[in-house]
Amino acid sequence: MPLSAADVGRRVVVRRRLPGERGPSGGPALTDVIGVLEAWEEDYAVVRRKDDTTVRIALAEIVAGKTVPPPPPPRHRG
Repeated sequence: MPLSAADVGRRVVVRRRLPGERGPSGGPALTDVIGVLEAWEEDYAVVRRKDDTTVRIALAEIVAGKTVPPPPPPRHRG
C-alpha cells in the first residue's frame, strides 16, 4: 500500500530518485530515507531521521514507500 497523509506520525521508508544523477547500472540513482513521516503536502513529504534531521522529498521523486516497524531496542553489552 503506498504512503499517504494517513501515515503521518508513523515510521516509514521512502525510496526516491535523485534528479540528474545516474546509478551504477546507468539508470536513475535511487536512495532510501528511513524515519518518521512528519508531513504529507500536495507536492512533497517530510521525513525526520533518527538523528533529528529532516528530508523534504518531492512526491514526484518517490518511487516506493511503506510503513515499517519501530527499530529494535539497543543491545547492552555487559
